[in-house]
Amino acid sequence: MSITIKSPSSGTTAEVNEKQQLEVSASVSSESHHVSLNNGETYLWTTSWSADTGEEVIYLKNNSKTKYLIIDKVTVSAVAASLFELYTATGTAAGTTITGANANRASGNAADASAFGEAEVTGLTTASRIDMARVAANGRATMDLQDVLILGQNDAITLTYTGSTGIVDVIITGYFEDK
Repeated sequence: MSITIKSPSSGTTAEVNEKQQLEVSASVSSESHHVSLNNGETYLWTTSWSADTGEEVIYLKNNSKTKYLIIDKVTVSAVAASLFELYTATGTAAGTTITGANANRASGNAADASAFGEAEVTGLTTASRIDMARVAANGRATMDLQDVLILGQNDAITLTYTGSTGIVDVIITGYFEDK
């Protein structure tokens, strides 16, 4: 029995090699890359400022009623040896508003999220710790969440800094997908 695979739009057929194997090719990319390219819905929230130990350095909340905000990774760096802890958060966040940059510069989409950074974020209660990263002085680390942290409507996360007073840098990479 023979099976033919034919494209309905172009009429081309799939090729079978001399070993009777279907010849295929594939490209592999991250889900955040796929969503950025095809939907224009991958964002980067960044902050850089001089923080004190114990401060919440960035806050991110999903405001969307129809989409999940999926966190791919959190990248941190600091001038001082430090510990960054990622938590779920509740409360009414206050601070300096930051806007997520769309990773697909050709997209006109804006993130349906609230974010604060560039100064201490206040008004929060941390709940469950999700991840943590230790950073050497002038070091950098990535919390590779591999798309498993999913924020529904009104779910929020925050990042706590423990270390000497000094510049901290944070990048949260996330994307939206329909529920």
